[in-house]
Amino acid sequence: MKKIQWFIIFLVAVFLFLPISNLIGLSGENEPIEVISGKSDNFAKASRVLQNKCVDCHSPGMTRMPIYSGLPIAKQLMEHDIEEASERLLLTKEAYSGKDSFTPLMLARLEGVIRNDSMPPALYLLMHWNGKLNHEEKTTLLTWIAEERAKHPWSKDAANQFKGEPVQPLPLTVDLDPEIVALGDKLFHDRRLSGDDSLNCASCHDLTRGGTDQARVATGIRGQLGPINSPTVYVAMYNLAQFWDGRAKDLQEQAAGPVANPIEMGAVWDEVVEKLKQDEAYQQAFAKLYPDQGLTKATVTHAIAVFEESLVTPNSRFDQYLRGNVTALTNEEKAGYELFKTHCASCHSGPALGGLSYEKMGVARDYFKQRGGELTEVDNGRFNVTKQEKDRHFFKVPVLRNIELTFPYFHDGSAETLADAVRIMGQVQLDKDFSSDEIGDMVAFLKTLTGEYKGKPLSELTAEDIR
Repeated sequence: MKKIQWFIIFLVAVFLFLPISNLIGLSGENEPIEVISGKSDNFAKASRVLQNKCVDCHSPGMTRMPIYSGLPIAKQLMEHDIEEASERLLLTKEAYSGKDSFTPLMLARLEGVIRNDSMPPALYLLMHWNGKLNHEEKTTLLTWIAEERAKHPWSKDAANQFKGEPVQPLPLTVDLDPEIVALGDKLFHDRRLSGDDSLNCASCHDLTRGGTDQARVATGIRGQLGPINSPTVYVAMYNLAQFWDGRAKDLQEQAAGPVANPIEMGAVWDEVVEKLKQDEAYQQAFAKLYPDQGLTKATVTHAIAVFEESLVTPNSRFDQYLRGNVTALTNEEKAGYELFKTHCASCHSGPALGGLSYEKMGVARDYFKQRGGELTEVDNGRFNVTKQEKDRHFFKVPVLRNIELTFPYFHDGSAETLADAVRIMGQVQLDKDFSSDEIGDMVAFLKTLTGEYKGKPLSELTAEDIR
């Protein structure tokens, strides 16, 4: 009986404390951070909103804190929340003032939580009734975000009405040395890069199959099955790093890895270089293009990387839409894009619709439990590189360009169709069960992202087209 009485007293105390804490407010106030000269009025307004509504969790070192911030348990919980919030979006005095620019990823994350109304979280609002963004504040932030995006070089080819979108059109051309591109192309398709001359880079990254092998996991030398799905090589230049776990800092470092991997191409780099040196055409090309180095592991991987930088696939129907052809998409596809912007664009933004961040697989629900089966080493994701527990099950966000051709999906190749992928992502990332109509609309939109290579739609490419 006493336990029940104490529980009732506790509940009464909580219900009394909540309104009092909201009325009293915060125990400290931050000095307003002035916006530097030259910034727009929209930024100044947005900065004030951010300073008023986001400072408590996203700005470590600021002094404004709730009156209960020093109490046991509350203090530890708040410190944990602030650490997590700051990793997701760090707002410094330099950011508030405009001295430091907001990155495209920061803008995407801000827009995402505004559109889906997920910030501040419900528990925070329980203690801070006035913490919720009102309509005017949301409009202010969205207007400023669109303004910032319009200034970014990625948006230069977009029509004026679409310059503020979270997705930008791919450039129609890329400025690269054509001779190095051609040399890298030849190397990319040269089987002498494998230990037994049976495989080349295109074995797992077939340009006629969306830059993948369209298999659950890669098949390496002597028929060995790899542990993970092969990501597309198309538009890979937009990735912040390479491989699902980001272990390669750039395309050149990535190009070196599979060649020497015993279950992939199974070669030894010194032996590969010696084999290539027996080819007089290679010797002449490397002497011309790399006169100070000649044919080495470094120059081979550099040439392959430059070729891969050329694998941009412009002129998809969605790019045509962003460039101003509003009839390029159907109403269903446009509806799918609106859903995508609300639910997906905070991670899948930029010209490649992804590749800009690492995200946890299973934010809202346990993906691996839902998938079933034993956990594997590759399921650890980014943890395998950093060895930090906070990175377990984090993966580089895959790009969505040409996504209809890069099946099966996810790092484990467990989703056979786009509809499966959309449904599962809604469940495990958003805790949302999309309706069949919503899934259909988003799949329809995703299929508009298939671009062209050498002036031909990827879905129609043949081996002759890439020779």
